[in-house]
Amino acid sequence: MPALSAVFPRNRGYLISCAVFAALLLLVGYPALAVLVESVRPGGEWGLSAYARLWTGPRLGALVGSSLGVALAGSLLASLMGGALAVVASKTNAPFRKFMGATALLPIILPGFVTSIAYIFLFGRNGLVTYRWLHISWDVYSWKSVLALQTVDQTTTAFLLSLAALRHIDPTLEEAAANLGAGPWRVLRTITLALASPLGAAAFLLNFMHSMSDFGTPLVVGGPFDTLASASYTQLIGRYDAASASALNVILLGFCLLAYSGYGALESRFGRDRVMDQSRPVVKLDLGWPGWAVWFVCLLFSLFMLALLGAVLLAAFTRNAGSGFAPTLMYFETVFTRGFTSARNTLVFSLAVGALSALGGQVLAYLIKRVRIPGARTLDVLATLPFAVPGTFIGVGYALAFNRPPFILTGTWAIVVLNLVVRKLPMGLRAGASVLARQDRAQEEASLCLGASRTRTFLRVVLPSVRGAMLAGGLYAFVTSVQALGSIIFIITPGTRLLSVDVFEAVVRGEVGQAAAFSTIMLAMAGAGAALIVLASTRNRKRHALDDRLPFPGRG
Repeated sequence: MPALSAVFPRNRGYLISCAVFAALLLLVGYPALAVLVESVRPGGEWGLSAYARLWTGPRLGALVGSSLGVALAGSLLASLMGGALAVVASKTNAPFRKFMGATALLPIILPGFVTSIAYIFLFGRNGLVTYRWLHISWDVYSWKSVLALQTVDQTTTAFLLSLAALRHIDPTLEEAAANLGAGPWRVLRTITLALASPLGAAAFLLNFMHSMSDFGTPLVVGGPFDTLASASYTQLIGRYDAASASALNVILLGFCLLAYSGYGALESRFGRDRVMDQSRPVVKLDLGWPGWAVWFVCLLFSLFMLALLGAVLLAAFTRNAGSGFAPTLMYFETVFTRGFTSARNTLVFSLAVGALSALGGQVLAYLIKRVRIPGARTLDVLATLPFAVPGTFIGVGYALAFNRPPFILTGTWAIVVLNLVVRKLPMGLRAGASVLARQDRAQEEASLCLGASRTRTFLRVVLPSVRGAMLAGGLYAFVTSVQALGSIIFIITPGTRLLSVDVFEAVVRGEVGQAAAFSTIMLAMAGAGAALIVLASTRNRKRHALDDRLPFPGRG
């Protein structure tokens, strides 16, 4: 008979595992099951009539084709642009390279539906550039605008992953190739880009998933152009057809899971193949006149990003956007009346999501990577799953699952916060696992050998040592929660409205000035969060000289 001290920890491990499983199944599995059931049980009768309507109708083929076409093209363009920016910023001594790197990060605080406002302000029918400066009439509402804005929005992901890949390549390989007579372009092509290509391909797949899940951009600037994500929104919000919306989201989920499986394989391959020598400086390459051509394209992109940001502020602080520029604060009057509740909710909910996702991610990482509770691998997959699931799928799932017994949460702040925490939890889990993988276990083992429990060791040893990374992760979750739209627009009520929803609805109504004013408040919140991320990361790097953590660019 085993000793009680040996049996109790094992049973406690099973109890903890069961509790975590139950929480994740309730918050991730139950909403997903609700969408699947609704798609095969429309009107309370089992069957495939919802899929049959889509399959026999003329729209499904067009929706799939338009979604795949824009997603593939936008992901390719974003990967090329992000890769070029990363090469210029890290591998050359070209002027303005830091400026270009900074502007490539602007979409972190400038979400897609906000750039749509600036895009319409600059290039719309009464746009500042097209109408007032160039005196041309151009239909801004088409697939071309969707492609342009999604490319801009996704360039940040490609830039961050490309930059991480380039900084983790051993510079001795490039130096050896150069010493053997290879020119700069040949070194770049055969060594640098060849080693970075797995992560570049991973960035392409990640952007593909985000593009497929984006419903706001097609609705705002797409005009007659429609995608699977935007069609699911229209079916549920416009026509109250939950079955068709669920069926569209199930089809969308299939494409995203396929892309995510490829992303996971490529990311792990890069992790195995990479060779690092952080003590050596990054090799700079003189790419000649072709390099200057790439630099010029990157400079134009950076100026375009600045123009988008400036257009949002100009639209917010001037009267009659596009035709007059008299300074005014009239649009902000609504912010302090109708938008006060939204601003307060955005700040409070985002702070709660940042704290809960950072702490929850670290606890999960400790249980999975250190304690290795029963079913740890399955828990890891279940907690990471929301990263691969489209926001509209999660949103529809929460709207269906928590609007009826036994779990009625509709109309409460809890459903919004839980929805956002589930979406941000994969980032907290990956960040926590990355930090734990680099940490020496000697302190934890010493604490356990001295008689401290796992809980006490976690609270007194692990948490203090990872607080810098937790702070950065929590702030990132705060910034992305401020801009969240896709997963929450289906569950928002008048008492739980957020600024992102106010911005989206103002854009749809054509109230550009009003939308810009709301966006300015959002930008201020997200910008403050981003500045604190930089500060926390800088302090964390000073504490840990070696920081080889790869970014985990999940948004929205």
